[in-house]
Amino acid sequence: SSWDSSPIPEFAATASTGGDGCVPALLKGEQVMQVCVKITRYVRTFLFSISALLIAVATALATLNAIVRFAGKGFTWSEELCSYCIVLMVYLAIPYLEGAGDQLCISAIDLWVKGKTGQRILNYIRGIITSVIMVVLGYHGLDVMMKAFKRNQVTYVLQMPKGVLYAIAMICIVVALVVWVVLMLCNKGDFDHDNA
Repeated sequence: SSWDSSPIPEFAATASTGGDGCVPALLKGEQVMQVCVKITRYVRTFLFSISALLIAVATALATLNAIVRFAGKGFTWSEELCSYCIVLMVYLAIPYLEGAGDQLCISAIDLWVKGKTGQRILNYIRGIITSVIMVVLGYHGLDVMMKAFKRNQVTYVLQMPKGVLYAIAMICIVVALVVWVVLMLCNKGDFDHDNA
C-alpha cells in the first residue's frame, strides 16, 4: 500500500535518543526543572542540618553555663555564642521550612481553600508575598552587612566580625528566595515534601 509507517518509528527513535523534536525538548525542560528541585532540596536539607547542629550547640552551652554558675562562675563568651547560634539557626531553617510549606501558613485560610487548583493558587500567592518580603529584607540587610564590613564592627565578647554573621543571614534569605522561585516555576507551585 501507499501508506508508509516509517515516520512513527523514526519519531520514536528521535524521542528516545534526544533528537531535535518537540518531545525531547519538553523532556529536557522537565528534566532540568526536576534537577533544580533536587538541588534546592539538597541545599535546604544541608542548611537545616547545620541549623539542627547549632540548636544542639546552643543547648549544650546554655546547660554548661547554668551548671557552672552554681559554682559562682560563668562564661560570658558562651552566652554570646549561644545567642548567635539561636539567631543563625532561625535563618538557616528558613529555606527548608519555605520549601516544605511550613512557613507563613494561616490554617483557617488553608482549610477554607478546597481542591488542588485552589491550593496551588494559594501557594503562588504565598510564594509571591514571601518573595517580596525576602527581597525587601535582602535589600536592607545587604546595606547593614556592607556597613558592618566597612566599619569593621565586631561582637562584644568574642570579637567576631558582625559582617560575617549578617552575610550568613543574607545567604539564607537568597536561598529561601531561590527555593520559592524554583517551587513556582519548576514544581508548579507545589511544595517539596520529599527528603533529600
